[in-house]
Amino acid sequence: MSRTLDRLRSGILLTRLYAEAEDWLLAHRTASTTVSLIALLTTRSLETSDRQNLLTEVAGLASDAAAIALMVAKSPYEAIQLLERGRGIIAASLNELRADVLDLQQKHPQLTQDYISLRDQLDAPTAMTRRSDELNLPAGVTRRVDQRHNTGQKLEQMIGDIRRLPGFERFLLAPTENELKAAAVSGPVVVINVSDYRCDALIIEKHRLETLRLPGLDSKDIRARAATLETPELQLMEWLWDTVGKPVLDALEPIQAPSGSWPRIWWIPTGPLTKFPLHAAGYHSGGSCNTVLDRVISSYSSSIQALIQSQQRRSRVKVAPEVSKAVLVGMEWTPDQNHLRYVPEEIRKLSLLCQSMQLDVTIPQTRQDDVLSALRDCRIFHFAGHGLTHLSDPSKSSLILSDGSLTVASLFELNLHNRTPLLAYLSACGTGEIKHDELIDEALHLISACQLAGFRHVIGTLWKVNDQSCVEAATMTYEWMKRGNMSDDSVAEGLHQASRHLRNQWNLESAARTSKRMAAVRAEGPAAMEQARSSQATIRNPRTGDLYEDPPLYWVPYVHFGI
Repeated sequence: MSRTLDRLRSGILLTRLYAEAEDWLLAHRTASTTVSLIALLTTRSLETSDRQNLLTEVAGLASDAAAIALMVAKSPYEAIQLLERGRGIIAASLNELRADVLDLQQKHPQLTQDYISLRDQLDAPTAMTRRSDELNLPAGVTRRVDQRHNTGQKLEQMIGDIRRLPGFERFLLAPTENELKAAAVSGPVVVINVSDYRCDALIIEKHRLETLRLPGLDSKDIRARAATLETPELQLMEWLWDTVGKPVLDALEPIQAPSGSWPRIWWIPTGPLTKFPLHAAGYHSGGSCNTVLDRVISSYSSSIQALIQSQQRRSRVKVAPEVSKAVLVGMEWTPDQNHLRYVPEEIRKLSLLCQSMQLDVTIPQTRQDDVLSALRDCRIFHFAGHGLTHLSDPSKSSLILSDGSLTVASLFELNLHNRTPLLAYLSACGTGEIKHDELIDEALHLISACQLAGFRHVIGTLWKVNDQSCVEAATMTYEWMKRGNMSDDSVAEGLHQASRHLRNQWNLESAARTSKRMAAVRAEGPAAMEQARSSQATIRNPRTGDLYEDPPLYWVPYVHFGI
């Protein structure tokens, strides 16, 4: 392990030195080799906490390697492969442990049984594998670590054996170019790679892969703007449109504001851009259609492999009956947190909507064990309450319950892949947020945790949200899902319609404030009118000061992950 880590550190340093010297060929060769070492550093036998600590060493490496590959005119496929191999390592490993082995089982049943036995040993919840004596005695800890290491080695050897079988040569390997194109059958997938060397959109469509240089996008600018995301302004959405949204949509096949069904797009941002609302990019005032929101339905994914696996889960649902249970959890009062007075209204409205969709509504006690137990056979999980983003350890980010927290780590251990429930709707603050910049590409947030647990769709938020707006967004989303018979498409469509409705409300409120502002200024006389027209005007009458503030962009932070 220590030798691999030393080689990784040396490779990262050497890559930077070659890049500074603009020797891009040697930089590419070194970076590609270094990315391949990540898999050796983070073996399957390591627990999530250990991998997390090690992966802070390689923050940004995959994006730099992809950018350098493009500097030497490598294909978009090669750049994408580097990103898939060097980002989202923890999630990818957990997804691999839960991958569908139906084809293998049909052709090699005994081998599949042995594989599943080893896989399940590594995938077992950590808390269940630790006896109390093992938590206190060094010998017990050593036994557990040795057992995981031996099991991990056996599993790696077995995976190698499976790949030598005819038809299974690519078992658990990264997607091929044709598989990438197949992932874009419902709409383009756009990877936005952010590096200090260059920024690009890697566009995947069902018939082509293309690299689009984004000269207006700069990594330093992105990091500087990330500091303003808690209170975003309209200028941020306009900047996103100019630098990302417009160039990407212009590069795709012609997309017009639709009259019928809306076109889809999947965004996979990297690095600090994962914090930004690409779906909300645009010039939203004055009825402009120069917005992403008015041209496409946006969804997100942490990686292309994660998107492919979500699509595979949908295909399994077509041959397995879905359960009809909706689990609704509302936390109006949370210890040491603000009172959320609209939560009861949200739960009441959704309960009626779910019942009208022939779902059996369950409202469990707001304790960890009760909620986790209810989730094991649900179709929909809706949480309305407080979310907490952990500053230093993303796996401890959580949904706060009455007796503790439902953490990312505990959701990782919840395996619902045999049931593949439809939707986890996390109506809470920052459920898609990561504050540890060195782990931002690992996507260890509550949204991805629900996806890893087995939910086909997850709706969450990028930062703080307004209590009352949460009720409106959720209600409109579920109403649209009802109209669409709870189809997979209806989930993203529903959130899209809700976001547009909230945005239009925002425009009306903003216009009303502008009208009142001008009326107040006119009442103050000609001098005030002249000051209002001046771009340098900074002095405001305290009696009308609130009229100068645009309403908050409550419609921006809601995001959809899934198919």
